[in-house]
Amino acid sequence: MNRYFKISAFAIVATGLLACMSCGQAKDDQPFRFIVISDTHFGKTDAMGKVTQTLQCLLNKEPMADAVFVVGDITNNGLPEQYEQAAAVFSDTTFVPAGVAVYLLGGNNHDNQNNGYEIISKILKQPMNQYIEIKGYPFITISEGGHHYGNPDSIEYNRTAKAFLAENLAHAAKKFPGKPIFVFMHVPPENTCYGSLHSEGWGTPYFSEVMNQYPQIVVFGGHSHYPVGDPRSINQDIFTSINDGSCTYSEVAPGEVSMGVHPENYTNVTEGLIVNVMSDRSLQIERWDTYRNEEILPVWVVEAPHDGSRFTYKGRTGLPEPVFNTGEQVSVSDAASDSCVVAFAQATDEENVFRYKIDILRSFGKDVAATPTVTWYLFSQFYLNSDTPSALSAVIHGLSPGVRYVARVTALDSYNNASQPIESEPFIVKKK
Repeated sequence: MNRYFKISAFAIVATGLLACMSCGQAKDDQPFRFIVISDTHFGKTDAMGKVTQTLQCLLNKEPMADAVFVVGDITNNGLPEQYEQAAAVFSDTTFVPAGVAVYLLGGNNHDNQNNGYEIISKILKQPMNQYIEIKGYPFITISEGGHHYGNPDSIEYNRTAKAFLAENLAHAAKKFPGKPIFVFMHVPPENTCYGSLHSEGWGTPYFSEVMNQYPQIVVFGGHSHYPVGDPRSINQDIFTSINDGSCTYSEVAPGEVSMGVHPENYTNVTEGLIVNVMSDRSLQIERWDTYRNEEILPVWVVEAPHDGSRFTYKGRTGLPEPVFNTGEQVSVSDAASDSCVVAFAQATDEENVFRYKIDILRSFGKDVAATPTVTWYLFSQFYLNSDTPSALSAVIHGLSPGVRYVARVTALDSYNNASQPIESEPFIVKKK
């Protein structure tokens, strides 16, 4: 199944399966919009409801989008019945209005199970790699193979995908000078946007030598399920790289919060993007919380010309740091045995407060120990948007009865910029 598809595209539209070389014949540089989602995971509990809700949220916005790109992990296990479910949803005009093309690509870990890549072609009627033109702009999708990239040439599809990408990037750059080239790949290029660290297994270096030649690339990737509300989800270094979130549930990077990669309420997060291509060739990228039908602001603006000279998201530091309200204090309750409950009101930041560092320190009169007895990192839950709690609490273990402590809380943004800390009054852990 290691086929190399020439420049062609097959799009599912709401009226059935339609083969097309170009979607939306229209005047060059006419404004239009398209939708990007990923990690639909058909076959997973609640996936059907979450995906259809996401589609209805994004496709009910005006003006109507011209196309939907589904960036991998279409299914949870690569099974035929899961692809049948996906095909039924994407061809149902209840969810995808007639005339809106849907383009899908394979995810390297979930779709590439149980011969899933072969089923994509049989059931979804789409090639593994596609070149598409929409209203005078080029689009390239590639399906990657395998989850581990230590020896990528040994993994099926990667060499084919790389050759396809190289050929069609060269073609698009020549045919459409000065325009962005849209690229879709499930695993994002490594060490670019949030959710692409190769050390965590989320990003791939395999396509970088090709992509680094084209600053006009705007690449969309999924895989990590990291929230699009994080400002690191857009990166402009050599080219523009964007994390598109997930339709089914969210995660955060390992080690960022003490609870693990699935913090509180992570299943109540579904997201997607609407990309507006403007008449001046700039892009306005809307981020949507599709669980709550809420737009996540600000809109990202990728400015023309697309030659690397207008990378406004390059080298961002996230400053200024978060701040707590004046006079805010930490409250401590239920201090008994080996634990206590620490509570506080959330700080504010110009983008997002990502997490809080909670230190429990020994207290000696007016002085406190330099080294914490316990440190706990608590997620802010910013990915809940309007449902983000205004105050947080955490149960902290590892304390000793009869010992006097102080709880200190520091707010950290996505770039690890730290607020001035706030503290509790001294407290003593009681014996039970």
